[in-house]
Amino acid sequence: MRCLPLALLLLAACSQNQPSGTVAEEASSAQPAAPNAGNSAVTVAVPRIAYIYRLGFAVGADGIAAAQKAHLALCDQLGPARCQLIALNRSGGDGSYAGGTMTLKVASSIARPFTERLTQAIAGSGGRAVSSAVEAEDVSKAMVDTEARIRQRSILVERLTAILRNRDGKVADLVEAERSVATAQEELDQARGWLRELQTRVALSTIEIDYAATAPAADGFFGPVGETIRESGSLFALSVRGLLTLLIIAAPWIAIGGLGFWGWRRWRRRAEPTA
Repeated sequence: MRCLPLALLLLAACSQNQPSGTVAEEASSAQPAAPNAGNSAVTVAVPRIAYIYRLGFAVGADGIAAAQKAHLALCDQLGPARCQLIALNRSGGDGSYAGGTMTLKVASSIARPFTERLTQAIAGSGGRAVSSAVEAEDVSKAMVDTEARIRQRSILVERLTAILRNRDGKVADLVEAERSVATAQEELDQARGWLRELQTRVALSTIEIDYAATAPAADGFFGPVGETIRESGSLFALSVRGLLTLLIIAAPWIAIGGLGFWGWRRWRRRAEPTA
């Protein structure tokens, strides 16, 4: 019977914390507009979009480091509030095997013109843009749902906390209320963290840059010929390497087979009757 006052207290707290204007506002929003309303303004929700820009550049084998340095300088000019370096990688190699990547977070309001500045910086260093893509994700629904969850969990935490302050009921009821407060608070913190992440994704666009090295282009008629000779030389070296690998693998089996054949021939000679 001691649980009954606790249930009544929960119901009373729910009724007291219920916003008085919520039902009225929802009902008014569901009603059609009056004919004599005139030119009333219509509120349109602006979608909240998270953008990802993907850029691909081709630069000389020795120009990847310089290109990344130039792009970092452009980011530093904006300041840490509008541009942040997330990741930077560079792989060494000979000729066209070198490459690198970079990931930036840039304020969404200037992200698109900033990508143009990145392309101009590459063109100034002798490189060129080879790919460009934009990916947009509408996170409006996720943000609205998360905000609603935060409001619900905040009200629940307040109600349960009020019950603990009064300290009415059995000890078991109070322990259960403390557990419920801890669970609700944890869910509230998770929802707030997820909302901050969504807000950051909307406020800061992601720019992923890929750098690919290109071998120096040769001019004139002998340029393509020299490139073909180099490619054929590489293919010949690969074929020779494959043949040597095959011989190394097969050599023990060839030796075993040769010894077996020699032993069989010798046994045959001894087994033949002498005239």
